[in-house]
Amino acid sequence: MNGWLALPLTLLLGQTPTTPPTPDAPDADQAPGFVLGAEADPREGQSDEEQQSTARELELLRARLQTFQAEVEARRQEDQERLQAVQEQQATQQERASELERLRQQRLASLQRAYAWLSTADQLLESGELDIGPAVASAQQELSTALGTATEAGRGETTRLLESARGRLSTVDNAVSQRDIYPARMALQAAGSELQEAWRLTLNRQGTTLVNQDTSDVSP
Repeated sequence: MNGWLALPLTLLLGQTPTTPPTPDAPDADQAPGFVLGAEADPREGQSDEEQQSTARELELLRARLQTFQAEVEARRQEDQERLQAVQEQQATQQERASELERLRQQRLASLQRAYAWLSTADQLLESGELDIGPAVASAQQELSTALGTATEAGRGETTRLLESARGRLSTVDNAVSQRDIYPARMALQAAGSELQEAWRLTLNRQGTTLVNQDTSDVSP
């Protein structure tokens, strides 16, 4: 009797127990909002009008970018051309300064030699020697060289002094031939003073040239 009572009530009633069904899990392929093997289109969900507006904005941005790049390139070209022009100008100025310094040094040397010839001619006259033609001719030749460098360098005052000195020397031979020693010596001394002033002006140009050399020890 007790054994029957131990049986489950469901058996006595003629029913078989059942397990409640478990709900099926959704497939991963069918998860909402997710599609395997594809990326979401940023325009998805936009209307045709919105898509067209987005496309126009993209084209406008591309056009602006191209314009900006073109402007940058144009400015780069302008800067390059400007730099090249400045470099060429500096090279020209450097070359001109070097040429002016060469002319200045040549003029100083010619003035020194011309003054020495004038001194020689004056000393000959002082000693009673009248044959000063070669000394005067050499002085005139050196003056012509100095005058040429002064003219090329555009030194107006120096040019005027040298032309005046050369004109004075042209009267010396005639005065000596007439034995007018005093006028001849006065002409030599006046020409010598003008050479000294031309020397001073040429020497003072030293600070404006590229090569600065101390030439004060060879002053006439």
